[in-house]
Amino acid sequence: MFSEKFKCLMDMTKTTNTELSDSIPVSQACISRFKNGKRKPPKTSGYISNMSDFFAKKIVKNNLKNKLNEIIKIDEQKSLKCNIETWLKSNDQIPKLNDDFELVAYNNYYYGDEGKRKAVIRFLSNASQKTDKTLLLYSDESMSWMMDKDFAIEWKTLLIKVLKNRNKIKIIHTIAREYSEIFDAVSKWIPMYLTGLIEPYYFPKLRDGIERRTLFISSNEAIISNSVGNNTESMLNIYINDSKALSSLKKEYNNYLSLCKPLLNIYTECNEEKTLNLYGESKGNIIVDSYSLSFISAPNDLIIELLNKKGLGDLKDNYLSRKQLLLDNLDNNFILDIVNVSNNFTDNIPYCFINNLFYTKDNYLKHLKNILNMLISYDNYNVMLKSDKLSSSSIFIKEDTELIIEKNDNTSVLLSNEFNIIKAFWEYYILNKNSDKNRTISILKDIINEIERTK
Repeated sequence: MFSEKFKCLMDMTKTTNTELSDSIPVSQACISRFKNGKRKPPKTSGYISNMSDFFAKKIVKNNLKNKLNEIIKIDEQKSLKCNIETWLKSNDQIPKLNDDFELVAYNNYYYGDEGKRKAVIRFLSNASQKTDKTLLLYSDESMSWMMDKDFAIEWKTLLIKVLKNRNKIKIIHTIAREYSEIFDAVSKWIPMYLTGLIEPYYFPKLRDGIERRTLFISSNEAIISNSVGNNTESMLNIYINDSKALSSLKKEYNNYLSLCKPLLNIYTECNEEKTLNLYGESKGNIIVDSYSLSFISAPNDLIIELLNKKGLGDLKDNYLSRKQLLLDNLDNNFILDIVNVSNNFTDNIPYCFINNLFYTKDNYLKHLKNILNMLISYDNYNVMLKSDKLSSSSIFIKEDTELIIEKNDNTSVLLSNEFNIIKAFWEYYILNKNSDKNRTISILKDIINEIERTK
C-alpha cells in the first residue's frame, strides 16, 4: 500500500508533517491522511514527484542510501528520485526485513557551541513529537552554548511543548560551578519544575572539572559530547540514533544517576495546609521574593478574614503562629522582603498566601500600610520594591538552610536543602539588593496616597 511505503520513508528520514508540508505544496492534514491510508495522491497530481525529490535529497544528506537499497533495490542507472517515485507509484510491497534492520541508524556530527545549539533544537523538536516518554539530560560542560538569546527562546518553547505532551524529564545538574552559573541554570528550569514532570538530581561529590561530558537521551535519539575545561570551540557533538548505541548510553546515564541525589523535592497537588507545613522552624536571615505582597507583611485580621472566606478558619492558629515564627527572626536576624507593588490598583492582584482570591482596594491599602508600619517598627526588616509583571512563583530563602519555591496557585512547591543551590540563590539576591529604607518608606507613602486619591 502507498500509505505503508510513504510512512516508511517518513520514518526513515525522520521527517515531520510540518517539515514535508513546508517543502512541497500539500497540507499537514493531507499528509496525515496519506500516512494512515485514508487518501492516496493521484499519480498525475505532481505530489509523488515532489515528495520523491524531497526524500531523495534527505536520504543523500543523511547517508541513508544503503538502508533504502535494502527496501527498494536501487537501480543505479536511474536517479534516486526516479527510483523512489517508481516505487511509490508501483504495487510493490515493503519487503520483510531482518529483525536487526533499523530504518534510522546514522550519526551526525555538529561542532562547537553553534553545532550544539543546532543538535539540541533537532533533538527537542523530535522529542516534542512524542508522548509519554522520558528524556534523560546531563551536562557539566560550559554553558556558553546556552547564551544565545534566540536559541534560549526556542529551547524553552520546545521544552514546554515536550512537557505538554506528557513527557517527563530526568536531569542531573552540576553544582560544582560558580554560584552565578548555578543560579542561571536552575532558575531557567523553575517554571518547568513546578509542572511536576521533571526530576532534578545532582552528584554530591566534587569532580575535577577538566574532562567534561554531555548526555542528552530520548527514546530513540541522543546527543553526546566531550570537552576539556571551558574550551568548547572545537567540541564534537555526536547525534546518535542507533538502538544499540542508545541502549549503551542509557545504561551509562542510569549508572551515574544511581550515584546522585535529588536536587529538589517537588510537591504537587498541594493545598494551603500542606504548603505551610513544609517550612522549617529554625531561625536565620531570610529573603522573600513574592509575586504580589508577602505573607510575612500581611495584617493578622486580613489573614483571618481570608481563611474564613475560603472555609479554612481551622487553620487560623497555624497561619498566625507561622507568621509569628518568621517575625521572631527579626530579634537577631534580618528579613529582606521583596514585594511586587503598583500605584495603579486593579482587581486581579492575587494574594500570595491564599489560593484563588484577589485583593479588594481596601485590603490592598491595608496590606501596604502594614508594610509601612513594619518598616518603621523593625530595624531588621527591609523591603525592596519591584513593579513588574506578576511572576509565576514566590521564593523563600533562609540563609544556608532552605530554599522554597511556590507556584502562584499553591498547587506545586519546590524544596531544597542543598547548600550550593541555596547559596547560589542567596548570593543572587544579596548582590542585586538595592534597599534604602528611607527611600522605600517615601515611595510606599506616595503609592498609598495615589491609590487613596483614586478610591
